[in-house]
Amino acid sequence: MGCDIHLFLEKRNEASGKWEAVKGVNEPEVKSLHSIIEKCKSRGESTEYWEQRIQEEQNGTYDFIYSGRNYTLFSILAGVRNSCSLKPIREPRGIPSDVSDSVIAGSDEWGPDGHSHSYLSVKELLEFDWSQGFKREGWVNSENYKEFKENGSPSTWSRSVGGGGVDHVTNYDMDNFIADNGEYWAFGRSPYTLVHWNESFKDCVGSFYSWSIPKMKELAGDDLESVRIVFWFDN
Repeated sequence: MGCDIHLFLEKRNEASGKWEAVKGVNEPEVKSLHSIIEKCKSRGESTEYWEQRIQEEQNGTYDFIYSGRNYTLFSILAGVRNSCSLKPIREPRGIPSDVSDSVIAGSDEWGPDGHSHSYLSVKELLEFDWSQGFKREGWVNSENYKEFKENGSPSTWSRSVGGGGVDHVTNYDMDNFIADNGEYWAFGRSPYTLVHWNESFKDCVGSFYSWSIPKMKELAGDDLESVRIVFWFDN
């Protein structure tokens, strides 16, 4: 079963001192939706669903700062789905006592299905060393293996692959398969090989590092503790 994050952004009101949930637009998501629409148009497919998604995003949402599924990010934020035994920024510490009404309403809605509630300030996010890396491994097909050989890492990979149509092979065998132009392989089965590579946290979490954190820093201004994320997970 998959795991999802519910992540809200809060800013402390300078006058009242109270925390308020912030609505916004996730610019990378909107850009991605526009790209999907262009591809649909080129294939003569309907774009109605994606147009509606863009409209919803542009109206602003409370989870605009991040709403994807990246288990490495979940591991870094709170040690959730931590298959690589990464040390999180902070262990889950619950919903803050002074949380905004909008966020507590969202948390209450999930009830016992929500877990690992926590929060982090922009200051804490910026103090974390996102340049550090870790070793990754994954199973790749011949096309992704070529990409791995050229770039040092694959763009697509799997934790595991199986089934009657799959053959697990060594890197040496995959090199030979590619050299033979894939003309023959084990009675039609598709070869997959295990590869290893190093990846930095900032590259692994994608737009959360390149867009979300800079956006939060911009909203915080000089007071990096005046903006925070409050989040929990469900699975």
